[in-house]
Amino acid sequence: MKLYFKFFILLFLTVNSYAQSRIIDSLKIELNKELSDSLKASVLNNLAYNYLYHSVDSSLVYGKKLQKLAFRMKSKSYKVISGKSIGQAFLYLNKNDSAQTYLEEAFKVAETNMLDMSALYTTLGQLYKRQGDYEKAIKAYLDGVNYDDGNKENYGKFIKLMNIGNVHIVLKDYHKAIEYNKKALSLLDSIKNERINMSVGMSYNNIGTSYAYLKDYENSLVYFKKALAINLKNENKKEIANNYMNIGSVYRILGDTKNAVTYLTKANTIAEKLSTSERLQIDLNIALGTNYSSLKQYNKSEIHYAKALNLAKEIENLPLISQAYLVMSSHYSSINKTEKAFTNYKEHIKFKDSIFKINNVKSLQDIETKYETEKKDNEIASQKLQLQEQENDMLKKQNQYSLALGGGVFLLLGSLGLWLFYRQRQKIKNNEILALQSQQDVVKLESLIDGEEKERNRLAQDLHDGINGDLAVIKYKISSLEPSKFSKKEKTFYDDAIGMLDNAVEQVRRISHNLAPPSLQNFDLIEAIQQFCSKQNASNLVNISFQYFGNRLSLKKENETAIYRIIQELLNNIIKHANATEALVQLNNHDDKLIITVEDNGQGFDTNNSETGIGLQNIKSRVNYLKANLDINSSKKGTTFSIEIDVTKMDKN
Repeated sequence: MKLYFKFFILLFLTVNSYAQSRIIDSLKIELNKELSDSLKASVLNNLAYNYLYHSVDSSLVYGKKLQKLAFRMKSKSYKVISGKSIGQAFLYLNKNDSAQTYLEEAFKVAETNMLDMSALYTTLGQLYKRQGDYEKAIKAYLDGVNYDDGNKENYGKFIKLMNIGNVHIVLKDYHKAIEYNKKALSLLDSIKNERINMSVGMSYNNIGTSYAYLKDYENSLVYFKKALAINLKNENKKEIANNYMNIGSVYRILGDTKNAVTYLTKANTIAEKLSTSERLQIDLNIALGTNYSSLKQYNKSEIHYAKALNLAKEIENLPLISQAYLVMSSHYSSINKTEKAFTNYKEHIKFKDSIFKINNVKSLQDIETKYETEKKDNEIASQKLQLQEQENDMLKKQNQYSLALGGGVFLLLGSLGLWLFYRQRQKIKNNEILALQSQQDVVKLESLIDGEEKERNRLAQDLHDGINGDLAVIKYKISSLEPSKFSKKEKTFYDDAIGMLDNAVEQVRRISHNLAPPSLQNFDLIEAIQQFCSKQNASNLVNISFQYFGNRLSLKKENETAIYRIIQELLNNIIKHANATEALVQLNNHDDKLIITVEDNGQGFDTNNSETGIGLQNIKSRVNYLKANLDINSSKKGTTFSIEIDVTKMDKN
């Protein structure tokens, strides 16, 4: 009987997947036909939507195709739709900055031209939630609810009420979360949009989660199973896996180990077929191991513990590796296999110590960076003082010379000799000043490359992860007070505090992003440049292409930073000054030679008159630091910057 049931579920999922593929295939067939621009735009929009839950990269491709068509059509409506579609895809890819660029631009166009803004309110709320600004997220959703009420748009209202419930789950206000999700579900009878089915399962799951946190496990199971039934119809695999895991976890709490194992196994079967689900698989295998241990099926228990450990090692997650060893040690201890328990516990301690050492090394590096930066600053200050003293000395000598010259004709010959002497002395002093200034420039450059970037990154991360999150939570807590009960003086203090917190949050966010671009910290050089080009494409009229050829590039972080800053400066100059429509960034890495080419089709510039420009001087300073050669060709047809780097020489920096 169990075999038939498993076969039925597998057949059901296969049929639904086939149906989804048929929709996408039919849309692609339509796209290849001779269509009017408006029909083609509609097909592209449907492709972007249908791919969103199955292949986000494909959704992004079709969203950008729709955007290009919208600009060609000069259609403000499709500009808004494509901006929302692209922003949503970036949101699913966890690229929040790119998502914000597209969504806020789409919102401006929609608001200015009185176009439909319902979906934009929803997606903006999701963005602000991802950024940890929960108050701003709730405001966006509530503004959207008011907008939907005015337009009698119950589908959009359902989505926003459900998302407000999600925010309250994050804020641990579970009664409010249940209240808003049930308000959303009360609208179902008045909604005819078939897309609602994807969201109903999520809403049921949110209610089940809230009841579980409130320890009302009976109601929790009821809503988790309702969510599962809906998601099985929708073929939403990720949500199905989460539903199975939630149900299994509740059964485990209720002591029904057999049912717990059944549902956790189903969740694990789906999770193994999903990409980017390693963390979910690790949690599921540990949970299955624990349940099988309770059933005294120790062989199965150990198989799942081993799977969890191997997955943790594959993704090189030291905390999860340490946790897996600890769970295995506890398991072996419970069945009196003391030697294995001790061995696994030693491994747990080893990885735990590794995590501790890594954190300590990072702290020491931060301290050393700060010390080196301060040391170089002191050296520069000392050199400046020395230069000032020498300049004062020269002024004093020149004054003495002027007095001697005023002695008259009688002392003319002596004065002339004295003048020649001091003139030569001045040349020597000037040369000394130039040498000291050159040495000062070298110290400044080394300080920038070796110390400033690390210090920026540390400060940016501390600001974003620590202070910004705390300020958001503090503001939410203060905002939950009731100002109507305050005295006039307290109300003034309350308004001032809210205003100051808003200003502080915005300043911390801006400072964090100015200090260190997130892409340079999270990715290698190639991915960081590619993401920077994409972000510039999103917010500027210049179409920037990026190409990389040759061997895999592996450089020291400070050298990667110097190259990134060069390309960043060049592209910023193109966008601001070149009046170009196309730009190309190309990296070629062959036989220890890295060649960087940045070119555009702009108006060009006079390289001789731009020699003293700050931007060009910064580029040349970093090129010198990399021991590289720079070649610039510029005409009315465009400009080409070519930088040739010997990787072996650069590594000696």
